[in-house]
Amino acid sequence: MRDNDDRIDLAVRELAPEVPPMSEHAFDTGRERVLAGPGRRPRRSRRGLVAAAVLAVLTLGTVGVLNFSGTAPPANAEAVTLLTKAADVTADAPVGPGQYRYVKTTESRWRGVVLHGASSANCWFRTERTEETWIPADRNQDWLRRTTSTEPLETRSCTKDEAKNAPFASTEVSPWESRAKDGKFVWPASLVREGKPPAGLEPLSVRTQPAREIPPNIYHPTPEFLAGLPRDPQRLFTLLRDSTCAADVCALFGARGLLGSGQTTDELRAAVYRALTRIPGMSVADGQANLHGRIGTALRVITPEQTQDIIIDRETGDYIGDRTVRTESWGKVVESTSVASGITRELGAQPR
Repeated sequence: MRDNDDRIDLAVRELAPEVPPMSEHAFDTGRERVLAGPGRRPRRSRRGLVAAAVLAVLTLGTVGVLNFSGTAPPANAEAVTLLTKAADVTADAPVGPGQYRYVKTTESRWRGVVLHGASSANCWFRTERTEETWIPADRNQDWLRRTTSTEPLETRSCTKDEAKNAPFASTEVSPWESRAKDGKFVWPASLVREGKPPAGLEPLSVRTQPAREIPPNIYHPTPEFLAGLPRDPQRLFTLLRDSTCAADVCALFGARGLLGSGQTTDELRAAVYRALTRIPGMSVADGQANLHGRIGTALRVITPEQTQDIIIDRETGDYIGDRTVRTESWGKVVESTSVASGITRELGAQPR
């Protein structure tokens, strides 16, 4: 595992050279804070955490590149008013006996891989991943989750074949289905390419990494986890902030993960909106589109490195996605998601 840890340390130094190396104590402490649910102790292995850390480091959307220096102004009055109204009007469509709530989340993200023995990521590529979840009216019954992932749709500094066949790259088995009670799903199995980084595109050995249980957290909640979250706006704000980092703006990242799961009840969603009024420097931008072009109103936070939006429907209070715009050395980067939901009578079928 030390080899993998060294790769992570190297990637972290590239993204944030001012950050000192992480100690074992800090690693274990951070694991407890991020993954532990209310009143629960995480059981995720260090091996799984290393894999997650690699993805977090090499995904451009990491909070590690943010600059939190200086004091941001308080959220403007328009943002507070919008969030308060959204909290007041948000409501879930009722799910009748024998029906399922259907939630579809699609995300477009950039990732980086190392080619040709380089010391840091030198090949960047964009993929889209769609996650469909069917939640029964009786949540003790079987749930279904289906995930599909694309191959690289566009690249920077490499070809699509190089990105797809990069050494140590991990690709989810797609499509993937998981059934579980109470939303306790497993991660999709992965195909991991192994071997010494080649000079060209020589074949690499491919190992299947089996599916693993997903530990409940704000990004992958279960009903039990959600029930344990505080509804008090200040306490919820603190939890959302500390789930990613210690800066107030980080509450936006935590909220994005929680709302993007599609599993928050209207009552919890309202509490999240009220919690977000505490983020300093937040503003409003009308007429913003999610990944699939649905127009909403963005709650926006701007840092020196990026502009981060969460997008809601002003009339219904629905969360419909997010967007990040950032400038890297190799060009402008846009990452976005879309979230949609509906009601269906058949497990595995989309709403008509």
